Amino acid sequence: MATSVRTGRAARRELKELGARLKAARLRRRLPSSLVAERAAINRMTHRKIEAGDPSVKIGSYVAVLQALGLIEGWGRIEDPLGDLIGLEELPQRARLSDG
Repeated sequence: MATSVRTGRAARRELKELGARLKAARLRRRLPSSLVAERAAINRMTHRKIEAGDPSVKIGSYVAVLQALGLIEGWGRIEDPLGDLIGLEELPQRARLSDG
């Protein structure tokens, strides 16, 4: 049963770009979709959805495809200019919204 995922326009655009890049990487390596799906331990339909940038696919499946293609290193790096201004030692233990 498909799960409806509410995703903003920018996120959908980025997922489509990621899917297109994964497909291009697979084709450059001359790997059939079925082999990448097998290596990632997902079915071919899920792999097809990943290459289409479907937001309903679990992030773990995207990561498994990255690993199957040898692209896992550095996948989680996030550029955070605001965060770079705040040292780790200055981070609060919790983040809470104020009442009122």
